[in-house]
Amino acid sequence: MWRFKKDRSLESSIAYMCGALVIAAGVGACLLRGLFFTEEMYPFLTLWFVLCCTCSLYYLVGVGAWRKSGGGAVSGITGVNGVSEGSEGSEVSGENKALRILLSVPLIILSLYVIHWLRGPLSSQGTMNEMLRWGLYASFAILVCFCAVNRVGRRIVNVTWSMAGMFLSMSALLAVCGVVKLPFAVAYSNSSEVSATGVRLAGLMEYPNAFGAVMAVFLLERLFAVAVYYGEPKKSVNMLGARCVGLGMECAEAERRSKGAGGVEAEQGKAGSTTAALLRLLPLFPYTAALLLSESRGAWLTAACACAAVLLWKRQLIAPLLAAGAAPVAVAALLYRQLARAGLAVEPAPGLLLLAGLWAGALLAGLWLCRRQRSAAGTARAAMLALAAAGWTAAGIAVLLHVRERITGPSSTVSARGLFYRDAWRLAAEAPWLGRGGETWRHAYLAAQSRPYVGSQVHNGYLDILLNLGFVGLAAILLMLLATGWLLATKSPRLLPPFLVIVLHSVVDFDWSYGLFWLLLFWLPALALAEDKQKHQSAPTHPQSETKLPIQSTSTNPLTNVSTPANPLIAQSSSTNPLTNVSTLANPLIAQSSSTNPLTNVSAPANPLIVQSSSTNPLTNVTTPANPLIANSTPANPLITHSTPTNPLIAYPTPKKSPQIRLRQLIGTTVCCFSLLLGVLSFHAAQGEKFYRQAIMSVDPSVKLELLQQSLGWNPRSPRTVIALSRLLSGEQSVSLLRQSLLYSPENASLSWELAERWMSSDHPGAALYWIDQSFRLDKYNNAKWVKAIEGMLLMGQKKLAEGNRKEGLVCVASGNELLLEYRRLAEEEANKGGQHNDREFQMTEQADDLSRRLSMLALRF
Repeated sequence: MWRFKKDRSLESSIAYMCGALVIAAGVGACLLRGLFFTEEMYPFLTLWFVLCCTCSLYYLVGVGAWRKSGGGAVSGITGVNGVSEGSEGSEVSGENKALRILLSVPLIILSLYVIHWLRGPLSSQGTMNEMLRWGLYASFAILVCFCAVNRVGRRIVNVTWSMAGMFLSMSALLAVCGVVKLPFAVAYSNSSEVSATGVRLAGLMEYPNAFGAVMAVFLLERLFAVAVYYGEPKKSVNMLGARCVGLGMECAEAERRSKGAGGVEAEQGKAGSTTAALLRLLPLFPYTAALLLSESRGAWLTAACACAAVLLWKRQLIAPLLAAGAAPVAVAALLYRQLARAGLAVEPAPGLLLLAGLWAGALLAGLWLCRRQRSAAGTARAAMLALAAAGWTAAGIAVLLHVRERITGPSSTVSARGLFYRDAWRLAAEAPWLGRGGETWRHAYLAAQSRPYVGSQVHNGYLDILLNLGFVGLAAILLMLLATGWLLATKSPRLLPPFLVIVLHSVVDFDWSYGLFWLLLFWLPALALAEDKQKHQSAPTHPQSETKLPIQSTSTNPLTNVSTPANPLIAQSSSTNPLTNVSTLANPLIAQSSSTNPLTNVSAPANPLIVQSSSTNPLTNVTTPANPLIANSTPANPLITHSTPTNPLIAYPTPKKSPQIRLRQLIGTTVCCFSLLLGVLSFHAAQGEKFYRQAIMSVDPSVKLELLQQSLGWNPRSPRTVIALSRLLSGEQSVSLLRQSLLYSPENASLSWELAERWMSSDHPGAALYWIDQSFRLDKYNNAKWVKAIEGMLLMGQKKLAEGNRKEGLVCVASGNELLLEYRRLAEEEANKGGQHNDREFQMTEQADDLSRRLSMLALRF
């Protein structure tokens, strides 16, 4: 028994460590602007990978030491459904396959980025950033799934999910009321196509569309959880507890404490039940208000489509969902109209009073509607549903009337996305199978764009994966999404709507550039596993009569005629072997008597869970352990093999290490080493970023030079550090540094332009023209570069002519005229297309016209 306790203690310790890492990931995702900017993630990633390495070492050392002392090993992630494979073999097999796909695809994506990083990508810095990101995603997926199948970790997963959603929504709403100071929580715009009122709520993510999609995910998760709870008939408290996750699980615990061990009791009139119900409905109003204030049309549309898709499949949820969401949606629409009319600028005290009052009203009205819908019948129930439908309709009309121009009118953002997608497809065709490495669009869109738009994000997650990793990476991501959807559909269909929001909204926006969305994507199947595990663990605890205990089927060994019950915890029958006269109780946990065979001298103990002795049959030489759940002895007679019940949570020690144990040790060691490698890489990047920021803030050139050199020493892959440092060095050193940086970023437009400027200031017109052409190939819609290139060739020609080198001087003047003609042609073509997508204002400037006159005069003179 003490070994079993040690195993459970190790598993609980690892579960607490994994749960702490899950909490750290949630907190980091909220505080670091949704994990969008990789540069500010470096310190967090360093700490994360160090903790992952520590957790892996603890697992390897702890399990190895206890295995040598005869202890068991910690349970794995297989068999998470809590049932035997004999009863539901096909379902378990499908679940294990889906889990393997879910956990292996992030590792495959990480491996593809490592391959790109080693073979020379488009951007070494961008590929390193994606490596660090997917190291975080892969480790988080493993940790959160491990927590989901553990009793302690399951609570951490559920509570952390709810707390993250409430933190994101309440911080944004309190920022509107002036209580919390968030500089970029509110986004302002003068364009009516971007915002109907000129202001949109962006929250901690600082981007309204992404913030709206996140709020839609949390809203639909809670809305369908409440609908599932109130859509089922009243059951015992234990069954109700198995249906709730997140705040709902704590609600079920409150109900157990208030109701005691009794059976079905009425919810009305019970203080604990009312508190639990209010906790279930608590997050609906802030989620809905934050979603509406984000004014994200894509989030609204994807949320509606996800709800419709699941409700067509689960029609029985329509009525409870209408009742659960009517009051929060209607009240949130009222708050949206009030705050939008004020431009999201309210005084703290009136704003807080308004928020608190509407929230309380939404809670009470929602609780009343849900209970009436559940308890009423006939005409009364129809009236409740009609009232709920009226609340939804009124809220929809109030919101749509306010933003009707943005919905019905033409949208420049939609047409701009069409341009992004066409250019991205052409760029993807250059490397269709494996892509070109991390952050391909960000570093190549200037060369691929067909119009002078501004968009460093492709606004489509699937196209972004295609550009980075080609069809191989995209196929892996799609396979993972299919496996995740299947797992949610089989384990917890109520989690499909938030999953569909992530999948659909990523088609029209750059959600997957935020690490928070990937964390939520891996969090949802963990919630489903936790809910399914809770159901199977609570099922045997239902109060049943002893006369109605089900007798499970048994399996018989043809050699020893020993029957083993399918469920040894329930079955009450016993079987006797006529050859050895060994009587085997079907339920070793309940039996209180013992029997002795006078012929074989085999004695069965009264309590096999406590007695630690064993008996040996001198005739058959069969050793029978007293505790079949722990002992691992094997009979000396190979013809008579007595099967003993085993505990699936404990891996029994064997004299020699099995291949499975060696494989687990190898995987654990690999994970530990790779986590350490990623931690070192992120630490170097963090140090380089720290010195770069200090250099930018410094005024003294000598101090700035020293800091930039230190930054480049820590992270030589950063192009902006190289550019800043090259401007402080002499000509030859600057050119050498820029050329070396091109090895890490071979098609960086800024590096090519820096080289062009260095050569224009020297006496090498041929090299200057080469790098000018390279820079324009990578960024042709840049007014400043065209003007500087023409002016540089003009000055170089004047210098050559002044030195008496007429031939090279005229070549420089002719080259300047050619650049001017090309610039004029591009500007005229763009002017003929209209100015709708000319975000960079590409056109002929007054400086270009002046340079044209100067070139003409110089050509006439010579």
